[in-house]
Amino acid sequence: MKSKLNNPARLALVAALASAAALPAMAEGLYVGGSVAKPDWNANSINGVSGDSSGTGLKVYGGWQLHPNFAVEASAFRLGRLSGSNGDAKADGVGLDAVGMLPFATDWTALAKLGVASVKTRAGGDDDRSTVPKVGLGVQYNLSQTMAIRGEWERYRLDAFDRKSNTDQYSIGLNVSF
Repeated sequence: MKSKLNNPARLALVAALASAAALPAMAEGLYVGGSVAKPDWNANSINGVSGDSSGTGLKVYGGWQLHPNFAVEASAFRLGRLSGSNGDAKADGVGLDAVGMLPFATDWTALAKLGVASVKTRAGGDDDRSTVPKVGLGVQYNLSQTMAIRGEWERYRLDAFDRKSNTDQYSIGLNVSF
C-alpha cells in the first residue's frame, strides 16, 4: 500500500516524532497541534483544471514559544482541492512561520503569522513544486494551561504551472503545550 504522504510531509512527521523524544529536556515553550480546514481556491483554472473548492484541508504543526509574544512554528498541510468536471487540482506541503502572539483578554490570544511554504501542486496529470510566501491571522482560546482551541485563516500564494493564485484555508484545531 502506497503512503499518501509526500517526502517533505514524511520528513516533517519524522522530525516531529524525533523532537517528541527530547521533550522532557526542553519542554518549556514547546507545543503541538492539529486542525481541520475548509479550503478556498481563488483560481479560475490550474493547469487546465477548473471548478470549485472542495475536500477537507488538514494541518499538523509544532512550535516553540521563545517569548510570550513570539513563536516559531513548523507545519505539514493539505489544502483540499479544486474539483471540476475535468479533474481535480490538489496541493500539500510543509511550512515554517514566525508567529506573533498578543494576549487581549483572560485566556484569549490574537495570532499573526508570516512564513514560507514548500508546496506540491498536482493538476491535469502533472505536478509542480514551488516555495511560496504565506500569511495568517487567528485567535486562540486557552481551555487550560496546556490545551487551547485555535481558529485560523491562512493564505498560501501558490505559484504552479506558470500561474500565481491565492488559496485560503479556514481552520479550527486543538493546541497542546508542554
